[in-house]
Amino acid sequence: MKVTNELSRLHEEITCQITEENNQEMAESISAKRAEAAVAEKRYDKEIKAYEALGLNVANIDALDREESEIAKADLEKIEAQMVELSQAPSTLEPELDIDGTFLPPDAFRLMPSWVATFSDNDIQDLLTDASPIEAQTTIGGGSCKNYWNKAWGGGWGCTGGVGSINSYVEWGFWFRPSVTRFYSVRPFFQFRGYYIVKANDKWYNCKFARAIVSAQTNCHQYNWKGWNSVDVMNEGGGNINVNKRFDANRYTYNSYLLAGGDWAYIRPRVKLYAYGKGSGSSAYNNYSTGAANKVCVPYVLVY
Repeated sequence: MKVTNELSRLHEEITCQITEENNQEMAESISAKRAEAAVAEKRYDKEIKAYEALGLNVANIDALDREESEIAKADLEKIEAQMVELSQAPSTLEPELDIDGTFLPPDAFRLMPSWVATFSDNDIQDLLTDASPIEAQTTIGGGSCKNYWNKAWGGGWGCTGGVGSINSYVEWGFWFRPSVTRFYSVRPFFQFRGYYIVKANDKWYNCKFARAIVSAQTNCHQYNWKGWNSVDVMNEGGGNINVNKRFDANRYTYNSYLLAGGDWAYIRPRVKLYAYGKGSGSSAYNNYSTGAANKVCVPYVLVY
């Protein structure tokens, strides 16, 4: 009973701390993006005059850009429909080599998740980003999978128009109580079942660009935070790009922490989804939500 009460107290303390810190980070990010957008709006007239001074017919270029953006929008809708159709059946990804039983020492631990929550700097005032509604699970037994998506797109020429960018996190928490003081290997098992779309059509007279990034990150707390280890498992971007693929993958990441025997440690894997679009017709979309196939999971963490 004493152990249960102690763990419940620690669980509440650290998940409240994580929630507060993430909410503050998201609020600061939204504020920074609004400030950048305000500065860009103030520069807009000066930039247009600069183009006109170079002899460019701004009205004609703007009309051409709008026409091409409508074509890009129609293409994107077709691509999304195709990817949604592919997401209706569960993934057939072949299971990877069972390192649990093949290579691990006999005293290895397989930890199950105690907490899962989502966070995002999606701004309801920003017309160039969108994401899944925020969900939080704050009780022990948080579950291993979440459905989540985010997207961003650009506006205007890119050189003078709007930029959309968004960061979203899916976080898990695992508890571990080492028996002795030593370095421990910590290997979260990340599962990705979803797709991404990255589309941009850069020309000599504009600045189109798009990027989507998926990162697997891990941190650990015992007395203090040990520091983030971050690995980009998917990174697609460019000025002239039209990529739409499923991303069905399993990834273990390797981490090592010095932990003291007898005291609880909190292991914190998370997935970061980043989307960026610059210039109208440019878009980036991370989808781990649609249909029966799409999800992002950390079903367990191996410690040995």
